[in-house]
Amino acid sequence: MTVTYRSTQDQEPQELGSQPNSGVGPRDGSPPGLVEPVILYRAHNFFLRTVRRPGQRENPLRRPTGLTTMTPRVSLSREKHIATSETRMMPNITLNTTRQTRAIPLPAWAEAIIVVMALLGVLAAHAYNMFNFPRFELDEGTYMSNAWAITRGMLSPYPYGYGHPPLGWMQIAGWLQLTGGPFTFGNAIDSGRVFMLFYAIGSALLVYLIVRRMTGSRGAALLGLALFSFSPLSITYQRQVYLDNIATFWMLLALYLLVASNSRLKYIIGAAIAFGVAFLSKETLAVCFPAMIYAAWMYTTKFQRKFGMVAFIYTVLGTCSIWVLMAMLKGEFFPYSWHLPWDLHEHLSFIGTFIGQAERSESNGSFIGSWSTWIGNDPVFIIISLAAPAFNLVYGWWNRKHLMLALLLFSYWAFVARGGQTLSFYIIPIIPLTAINAAAALNTILSWPVKVVRFDLVRAVLLMIAIAVMLPYDNNQAGLSFYQHPTSAQEQALVWVREHVPHNAFMVINSYLYLDLRLPGGQGVGDGAPFPHAEVYWNVAYDPQIYVQELETNWDRIDYIIADSEMLSDFKTFGANNIINQAMQHVIPLAQFSANDHSNQIVITVYQVIHKYAPPIVKSSQQIEAVATQFGGMDEWIHA
Repeated sequence: MTVTYRSTQDQEPQELGSQPNSGVGPRDGSPPGLVEPVILYRAHNFFLRTVRRPGQRENPLRRPTGLTTMTPRVSLSREKHIATSETRMMPNITLNTTRQTRAIPLPAWAEAIIVVMALLGVLAAHAYNMFNFPRFELDEGTYMSNAWAITRGMLSPYPYGYGHPPLGWMQIAGWLQLTGGPFTFGNAIDSGRVFMLFYAIGSALLVYLIVRRMTGSRGAALLGLALFSFSPLSITYQRQVYLDNIATFWMLLALYLLVASNSRLKYIIGAAIAFGVAFLSKETLAVCFPAMIYAAWMYTTKFQRKFGMVAFIYTVLGTCSIWVLMAMLKGEFFPYSWHLPWDLHEHLSFIGTFIGQAERSESNGSFIGSWSTWIGNDPVFIIISLAAPAFNLVYGWWNRKHLMLALLLFSYWAFVARGGQTLSFYIIPIIPLTAINAAAALNTILSWPVKVVRFDLVRAVLLMIAIAVMLPYDNNQAGLSFYQHPTSAQEQALVWVREHVPHNAFMVINSYLYLDLRLPGGQGVGDGAPFPHAEVYWNVAYDPQIYVQELETNWDRIDYIIADSEMLSDFKTFGANNIINQAMQHVIPLAQFSANDHSNQIVITVYQVIHKYAPPIVKSSQQIEAVATQFGGMDEWIHA
């Protein structure tokens, strides 16, 4: 006998006791008297049958004669009884619920119009004055420079050190290719900020859809969208070219696919891929992985839970492992200091970079300093970011959806408050998670009195009142973002360099000036030649390819230092023997530019290095007098 697996379309052999096709032999046309295959056991996807062997004779008592008749499935008496019996239909039962499930009946097209209008408001709030506020940051210049390097077949214009996965600036590189280059919308940072605008709008839409799906309330969904999009923290940080904005969008997409999955495998796999892309955009999102696993467990049925969980976890890990695989293929996974047998030359390391990041102190950014910044911008939002998940954590014992939301937010809060270096923009993923938690919590709280009055319209009206109260408050708190121009000082420094600095000079700069000085068409270049020796100060200080090979460890080869307050603070951490600090002992200020930045000022100073051996670049007496006048007189300029 044999076991045969088959699909439902396969032809079945004759079963034991069934009537053959003819009375003279088997159905396959074989000679009479041979044994017919008999099914011994049947299941939905396989059956067990005997095998007909050549020469084997059938028992005469088993030989079909053609006179066999099948026993009727229903006896004649039973058939008459069924025919004469009365057919009755089950009564149509209508559920009589006193609770109104839809307060205001609204067609889908009307909801779509409301959402589009809300997104247009998000577009206006984030786009207005975004080229002027906030000021350009070092990380923005770094990511834009890396994105440009991707278009030239490199991971970074400098040696890639595994500080972050490269997929985030790969997406920015795609934007640059699509729009025709880094200077389509002004300077390089402006072009990146236009791209961030799309992520802000997409994230706002996902916040709406997640809250809408989880609560079933349009009012709560609009509240979540408003909390996320119009907070001063959101308008400030979501304008800037940060990998956190890119990663947050993909994390929200993963969360939406899970809550909308209804245990469908393609949604679960899509959510896993989206979360993997979020990790490859900014690795810090890995802290949310356990909470995402719990979300995948909660939104799969018990029958499919084991397979769905394995598929989700395996897909996330497989997607994230691409970064590790890249380091291993390049031979840069282990630190060179371990002196492994295959390490024949010094190189950057994946593990070494993570060890260095874990050991970073609070000198360049502390949790207390960032907390003060957040409280100063939007104290109410920060309070909500702690109160809402606390409520959901308690209420989550009765409703697991609330528990999942609380775990997501507290996971990232734990990472931010862990100690070590904490920068102010680390709050970016907290903003949408806070909005979702707050909307779900408030919707639940407002539904309790509705159970008493049995009129759901009250809850919707209260949610709209909450939105109406919140928007004027946010507009008042975010007022600086609509009229301050701190980037004007940085742009004026670019123009001054373009008009006064020789193009063959070696300049130490911040990264936000890099592309506009190094590429034709940049704001610091204009119609002239670029500045091929403009280098970012961190690389001048620590990259041996620059300070050893190009500068020959000689500060006297540096011509200009364009420094802001952030750079001057970082110079102190380099040490006195660093080549930049050595050059700073022999400089004179040539120009200074300032602009209001919140309650402080951003100040950029152009320093010229007075060479010890090489002759300095000659300046006319008119240029010297003009610079001295800018500093308040010759005495003040010399003293500076």
